[in-house]
Amino acid sequence: MDPLTHTLVGASLASTRLGRTTRLATPALVIGANLPDVDVLSYLRGADAALGFRRGWTHGVPALVVLPALLAAALWLWSRRRPEPEGSRVSGVRLTALSYLAVLTHPALDWLNTYGTRWWMPFRDAWSYGDSVFIMDPWLWLALGGCWLLPRRPTRRLAIALATVTGLLLLVVAIRAPDYLVVVAVVAALLGAALIARLPPLGRAARALPALGLALAAGYIAGMIWLQGLTEERVRAALPAEPGRAADELMVAPQPVDPRRWDVVYLDGESRYRFGSFDWRRGGELSLSSARLTAARRAWLEARGGEQIPGFLRWVRFPWIEAAPAGPREPIHVMDARYARRRTTGFGGAIIEAPRGEDGIEAVGAGR
Repeated sequence: MDPLTHTLVGASLASTRLGRTTRLATPALVIGANLPDVDVLSYLRGADAALGFRRGWTHGVPALVVLPALLAAALWLWSRRRPEPEGSRVSGVRLTALSYLAVLTHPALDWLNTYGTRWWMPFRDAWSYGDSVFIMDPWLWLALGGCWLLPRRPTRRLAIALATVTGLLLLVVAIRAPDYLVVVAVVAALLGAALIARLPPLGRAARALPALGLALAAGYIAGMIWLQGLTEERVRAALPAEPGRAADELMVAPQPVDPRRWDVVYLDGESRYRFGSFDWRRGGELSLSSARLTAARRAWLEARGGEQIPGFLRWVRFPWIEAAPAGPREPIHVMDARYARRRTTGFGGAIIEAPRGEDGIEAVGAGR
């Protein structure tokens, strides 16, 4: 999930009774909810290196054991260097427990989308995908953010932070998914309204709002997981019967905003990817594009581009290729059908600079 969702989960947990169990509970929960994303530093080595490293070592089971302990120890040592306020102390046991809870929420949320998580890194480099919740989900922002902001005082610092985060989100969405921009802007406006809203005195009820936000988010996620399973079952039944079709090469994933519309990618019996959508608004109708993408054998890709794009080849889920003649060393364009249905050199695409071999580009899609 995106950093805003992770942060809102940590902040909402900190606004419940958990945030009052020990001093430094809030930084433990907020930092812990984002801590596995420390692997973003891998971008310093380049985009390809980051693709091969992210959501691996810092998101796997060993990291879930080590990272919370390191966070709790760091916060405890920091507290030793500062005088404790009267009536407030740090409980090492509670701080550790909160750190483990917060860190665990991160890969659990990341698993929900099509990007996936490698739970068993570094022991087993295998991706697992929930395909149930879109990576930037405005309904989660609204439930978590609205319930967290409503009972809070609209301070200048909080307003600046919200405006900064909103601006960054709008920029990212404008670049990658402009059709999504209006919805994100509306959600951002609602969150701003929640911040400046003047609620009547609610007493303890105001403290319960963040917990309500967490409950709403959990219920929404559970519903999306159930709906994904149901949708995938309907899609499998609706797919055309084709000899040799790979039953496991199928993705049914949510489209932005509307839980009734789902994205579909599958490998047909001719080793080509087909894609389309499943729409519950039309009684559960599967619509497939007539376009077919040439699926690429992983062994062929690794032999040709293993040294050039190792990170991309570790990350790609549905690789397809398109060649573009350009002199004696013809570049081979490789894309991931999850995110790219046309040739791209941006996210979801890569280039192998290699001469066309005797097997030819046509042979790349002949089998898996």
